[in-house]
Amino acid sequence: MDFQKLIESMRYKNGSLWWLENGARVGRSYSTLHQDVQEARRTLARWGVSAGTRVGLYAPNSWRWLVYDLALIDMGAVSIPFTEDFRNEISEGLLERYDIELFLTAKANARFFPKRPPHVGFIDGENDEVRVLPRTNTLLFGDEQDQLSWVFSSGSSGGLKGLVISRKGVMATLPPIMDAVGLSRGDCFLLFLPLSNFQQRYLCFGAIWYDFDVALTDFTRLFSAIETLHPTILLAPPVFYQMFHAEHLNKPRWKRWWQDILGTLVSVIPSIRMRRSLGRRFFKDFHEKFGCRTRMLITGMAPIRPNVLRLFDRMQIPLSEAYGMVEAGVMTFKRSDQTDHRSVGTPVRDVDFSFGEDGEIFVHRTHPVTLRYFQCVEGENERTFVGPQTIATGDLGQMDTRGRLIIWGRKREVIAMPSGEKIHPEVIERELNSCPDVANSVVFMGHGPHLSCIVSLNNIQDIGAMQRVRKRVSDLATMQSAARFMDVVFAPEAFSIENGLLRPNMKIDRRKIVAKYGVNTDSRTAYG
Repeated sequence: MDFQKLIESMRYKNGSLWWLENGARVGRSYSTLHQDVQEARRTLARWGVSAGTRVGLYAPNSWRWLVYDLALIDMGAVSIPFTEDFRNEISEGLLERYDIELFLTAKANARFFPKRPPHVGFIDGENDEVRVLPRTNTLLFGDEQDQLSWVFSSGSSGGLKGLVISRKGVMATLPPIMDAVGLSRGDCFLLFLPLSNFQQRYLCFGAIWYDFDVALTDFTRLFSAIETLHPTILLAPPVFYQMFHAEHLNKPRWKRWWQDILGTLVSVIPSIRMRRSLGRRFFKDFHEKFGCRTRMLITGMAPIRPNVLRLFDRMQIPLSEAYGMVEAGVMTFKRSDQTDHRSVGTPVRDVDFSFGEDGEIFVHRTHPVTLRYFQCVEGENERTFVGPQTIATGDLGQMDTRGRLIIWGRKREVIAMPSGEKIHPEVIERELNSCPDVANSVVFMGHGPHLSCIVSLNNIQDIGAMQRVRKRVSDLATMQSAARFMDVVFAPEAFSIENGLLRPNMKIDRRKIVAKYGVNTDSRTAYG
């Protein structure tokens, strides 16, 4: 893939971008996108944008968002999309902090700039006398010609990293994952996370290059978009699919039991086509949640529970899994017909792995997606970008005998017990999360010498749920000595974006969850 060819080729493409407007399906072709990009490029040039200009973006997902992003790429400017993590910080002070020379936003955000300085423009409104505000950039690293964008990314342990995205890296890493997924001209990829999440833009670039449709929406209108925009492929984080798993568990016992038995019987039929057909017939209510045309569901961004994967297997809805990180791109892919739920699949083309003595996974790519961090904790650049073509993932794992990658957990989350034993909290969390009553769990080192665990229940109204979870912890204590005296704290609410316990990318925020509920040890239960 080549960005110059990508922009130019849009005029000859057959694909389209679709979205909802007043509840109706609206679309425009990639050839129209090319025309609008050229017009936006002329507008930006009049405002003083040129190669290397730093342009901030903060707006909801929209056609105009993508138009301006592609125009900036075509001009060689450096876009800096601000995520929802900054929703309470949008101000002139923020622009100064990141040396933003032009800030593009939506009219709905005009309140952030009551006097509207000349270097603030609207992507969806009238703009008079907008002008770039030149700022002195004294930090030069020699990679400026390869910079595509500066992006922000947050992990489950908290903190916001700033990453410098490589043009060469994006161009090199997109084709391997697109080929692994197996996309065709008739496909329509539904994206609902913010475009400020680089993965969403990454997939838009791939859709244009491979000439298949994109359906663009946001989380608040996701289910309307599924029903109206007719996607064939949906990418979503594990927490999205966990919602359907929780709904299934809350069905009447007889109905859940009957569907599980029936799904297991259907799964032994050799013909994939027949299995899918029977699945749509027997589990119609489940299938309809994902639209009438959906042929593939994909998850990634965080570990997904095996019991969720098994449910989708029984319901005969393909659920594939990808493993990746913004620093390196997508590294492995597991097709839905690979029912090994322990691994995250096999490496995509041009990816090699090696492993440290402690099991840390190192990925080797000729051109990784990220050049370096521009914002991180001290020493993290050196710990992550360990060589010109080598990135330390921070994950621990191994390759199995079939060449599939198995991940144990995060290196930084390893807990050193007073006894000297090292515990992978994710291993305990996976066991707890297999309990039908558990929506999410976070294991951490409490104030005393023992582990603590915060549990969010699927149904907080279920009186017996707490006792069943305690029973699961008791059973777990017989296998994991570190869990023998584990505090169990039940959160009175689900983890969500609204209460800040899920990040805007729908990953759990471990730090906030522990800060909010970790001090509550009234529910301590000892097992021994």
